[in-house]
Amino acid sequence: MTGRDQQILRAAEQLFAERSFAGVGVDEIGAAAGVTGSAIYPHFRSKQAILAALFDEAIDALLEGIGASLADPHDELWALVRSQVGFATSHQRLAGVWFREQRELAPEFRRSYQRRQRRYLDRWLACLADCFPGHTRPDLLTAMRGVQSLLFSHALRPPGGQRAPDAPELLTDLALAALARLAAPGDPSTTFPVTTASTFEVSN
Repeated sequence: MTGRDQQILRAAEQLFAERSFAGVGVDEIGAAAGVTGSAIYPHFRSKQAILAALFDEAIDALLEGIGASLADPHDELWALVRSQVGFATSHQRLAGVWFREQRELAPEFRRSYQRRQRRYLDRWLACLADCFPGHTRPDLLTAMRGVQSLLFSHALRPPGGQRAPDAPELLTDLALAALARLAAPGDPSTTFPVTTASTFEVSN
């Protein structure tokens, strides 16, 4: 990807985060990137193609962040949660766009994207099934989506306002506590370590 491609993507990312995908035109993206709207088309054939490229960046970052599977499913779950809240914190605008604009992606881009997204979601579902056996797939999907919404809440807030200085650690512990409700009563294996600020190597 060229330097100009990146300029256009970063301009679009900021505008989509601030005003939504539907609320921004190609000419506005071009102006923010320092080019005319028509100059975008040699780089991206449409506004939809820009959104698809941002989604690819998001899923690349998520897949890279989770790394290889861990043998212990509870260690794996802790790593998945930490990775997602780390992504939402270190790529706040991109995470917000990815989370909010899923329905805007056109069918021509959706199939390819969903294949890659499934790799990420399947890691979560397999881990939850190992940690909390006996639950149906719909139960696990509901729990996963609820927790992921919690973890992305930091990225969905507008700039400014009050934020807990240890928000990533707090969200991690809240997510793990919520998921522990899936455990059978008295199961001691669902105790997770309390997260500390040293766990995260990202900018708050």
